[in-house]
Amino acid sequence: MSLNVNKVKGGSSKAQVQQPVMEPGTYPIRVVQIVDLGIQEQRPFKGEPKPPRHTLHLTYEFVDEFLLDEEGNEQEDKPRWLSEEFPLYNLKSERATSSKRYKALDSTEEHEGDFSRLLGSPANALVTTYVVKRGPNEGKERNAVQDLSAMRPRDAAKTPDLVNEPKIFVLDDPDLEVFLSLPEWLQEKIKSNLEYEGSPLQQLLSDGKAKEEPEEKEVSEEVAEESPEDQFGDEAPW
Repeated sequence: MSLNVNKVKGGSSKAQVQQPVMEPGTYPIRVVQIVDLGIQEQRPFKGEPKPPRHTLHLTYEFVDEFLLDEEGNEQEDKPRWLSEEFPLYNLKSERATSSKRYKALDSTEEHEGDFSRLLGSPANALVTTYVVKRGPNEGKERNAVQDLSAMRPRDAAKTPDLVNEPKIFVLDDPDLEVFLSLPEWLQEKIKSNLEYEGSPLQQLLSDGKAKEEPEEKEVSEEVAEESPEDQFGDEAPW
């Protein structure tokens, strides 16, 4: 192991630029990441426990909202991202968040309810703000996705392609390289799923392949600096 500090990963002296909260409103987006979280415990509803549920994590890339540099200029190669997670229900459950999101991304049901085929799909995201209720960022204002709506075909046809490389992780057929490229807190979330023991992912991670550190890749600065609490506030499941 090298003791050359110039080769130590992380610890950059470059200060991260605090990004302003986006104004509430509707923004065009594309799905940039789809992450299968497996069977997860659910938060109680009105004090009543809810059964565990298959849960999905989606990340949206904004088409015309970008991170700002130190001078306050937009960096058009770094679009803003925003994530959310929700339990999966049958598409016939019209009030379920998963049904609403799916129908906004595939209004004609061309992909027959398969979220894994929606990578890169465009939609309009209704963005709101909330105040973090606990954790190190308590009291800070953050953005959240309140809803998605289908984009008109003529608008979808004109929507720019994704800037960042799209990414999908599915537990039934886990890709170790994709898994290791995810933020550590998201990896831990996936490994906390109730069917992790004995799963293909656990076998991949335990056979020695995971001992090799993945190559560092440039990712969206907003995602890299964003804490789990920033994304979900009081609803943060970790």
